[in-house]
Amino acid sequence: MKKLKLGYAPTRRFVFSAEDAFKYKVLIREKIQSFGMDIEIVDLEGLNEEGLLYNDNIGADLITDRFRQEKVDAVFFPHCNFGTEDTVARVAKALGKPALLWGPRDEAPLEDGMRLRDTQCGLFATGKILRRFNVPYTYVTNSRVDDPVFERGFKNFVAASNVVR
Repeated sequence: MKKLKLGYAPTRRFVFSAEDAFKYKVLIREKIQSFGMDIEIVDLEGLNEEGLLYNDNIGADLITDRFRQEKVDAVFFPHCNFGTEDTVARVAKALGKPALLWGPRDEAPLEDGMRLRDTQCGLFATGKILRRFNVPYTYVTNSRVDDPVFERGFKNFVAASNVVR
């Protein structure tokens, strides 16, 4: 059986820390690779300077084109600092493939009250817009990268996507 091709589209929002989003993009990819699953990851490297999905209609078209050309079987949208719900929905709707939402649990605000991320809120916003676009999706409970809940949910998504394929 051929490997499942997974579109990896980590997303961020400009009002939160771009550095933190990039850090989580790398951590999440390393974590899913550590699961030892027989998958091929198709990422966004080279489409923009960050390798992240953010609020940009041209970027949505480029991402959709890459995933179509690579014939991905499913798409994972990790929300690295909040997420860009409209662009996620455009990509997911255009592809019509199984879609997974998840994001790492937020830390406490900084001493000055600023937040590096608001991932949970971003996940709620993305889920709402996906429902408006009539895009079926699933999600893994907002958890830490090293939490067994994330690993179990991710593996279940890959297994279900293999069945759909």
